[in-house]
Amino acid sequence: MDNLEPRDDLWIVVHDTEHHYSVWPQDKRIPVSWQAAGFAGSRQECLAHIRDVWADPRPLSLRSAMAADARL
Repeated sequence: MDNLEPRDDLWIVVHDTEHHYSVWPQDKRIPVSWQAAGFAGSRQECLAHIRDVWADPRPLSLRSAMAADARL
């Protein structure tokens, strides 16, 4: 395995301020505006976790605006 490629068992789930999810190598610095979402595992486990928790892929700001409109 190329030492520049992350090992398959060293991944974390990350999300941005709009709650978009992604996987990120655990041994790499998380990009600005993204943060750890509290789940780690193999890349496939992380992708499965994202499928379980990311039920609504709309940006958080859109979901919040639509919820506010519904209350009117």
